[in-house]
Amino acid sequence: MRIYDLCHTPARNLLSVMLLFGLSFVAQANEEREKLFSSDETLSVTIEGPWSNVLRTKDDTRWPANIQLSDSNGVTDSIPLTIERRGKSRQRVCKFPPIRLRFDKDDARGTLFQGEGALKLVTHCDNGSRWTQYYVKEMLAYQIYNLITDYSFRVRPLNISYVDSKTGKVDENRFGFLIEDDSDVAKRHDLKKLNVPKVKLSWLSPDVISDYSLFQYMIGNVDWATMSGPKPDECCHNSKLIGNEPLQEGDKVYPLPYDFDSAGIINAPYAAPNESLPIKRVTQRLYRGYCRYNDGLPAAREKSLALEAEMYALLDNEPLLDDKTRKTAKKYLEKYYETIKSDKKFDKEIADACRGKKRS
Repeated sequence: MRIYDLCHTPARNLLSVMLLFGLSFVAQANEEREKLFSSDETLSVTIEGPWSNVLRTKDDTRWPANIQLSDSNGVTDSIPLTIERRGKSRQRVCKFPPIRLRFDKDDARGTLFQGEGALKLVTHCDNGSRWTQYYVKEMLAYQIYNLITDYSFRVRPLNISYVDSKTGKVDENRFGFLIEDDSDVAKRHDLKKLNVPKVKLSWLSPDVISDYSLFQYMIGNVDWATMSGPKPDECCHNSKLIGNEPLQEGDKVYPLPYDFDSAGIINAPYAAPNESLPIKRVTQRLYRGYCRYNDGLPAAREKSLALEAEMYALLDNEPLLDDKTRKTAKKYLEKYYETIKSDKKFDKEIADACRGKKRS
């Protein structure tokens, strides 16, 4: 619309035009705004809070804090939030536990954290470089699954400075990474996150559960469940579910795996398989997929084979991995590819090792 046209437009119509332009501008700004999980570049942040209290108090008290970061133009954002301890096994073994960040959406508006509510932060756990290596590998496990399917959690690596608001003590250059919220994964697929106590085997998406199960075998993880969880009112163990809400007859449910610190590729010192399983160490692989979905294994296998070079590239290109860790992790992946490249090994170790009698 030309300036002349604007000047000779009736007031009511002019207001409509201005509103339309305003909405268009906002939509364009939102579209152009960088999204937190659209990049895998390391983000440097400072989180100031009463860390001495957080580390000393063994409950999930929410503490007031502040996170600071600079955008690509050098503009610094300072966002109030709350921090709290989270997790189970790492709560027992980590000097610095995993953390949940909670944002007020109004406070985060216009920043890189716009639209975020609660985010899981995976931390360094303990002092010493070996601890960092475990959690860099866990981040890479998420990125490996991102290559396989978009029904997966995205992650964002962080370089964190922790500032204690009570003592002024600063702990700099700590590795950590954020995990995307399940509601955002659901939104990408026009679905909703599901809060259900359990699901039937027949509800699981055949394609996604095949990718899911083979991936867990790849990284040597047996610490998961997709049909029920340890709590009777909450599904599932180390898996979130997304799907249509409410679920209708014939709808499929899509499991999203998370929490890989018990996987063999990571080999954390505190990780051990459940004593009911026929393995003694987490580095031993055990396929725990369901026989019902064996028909989906050939496609999942072919997809995995096609991604072999990209899998190795993730390890090769991660600057935070030391040479020894990189070599060990690659060797672990190579063993997996030896298995799936052999028809005999694939059938014996995977297809014929599935759980449950196959049903029609």
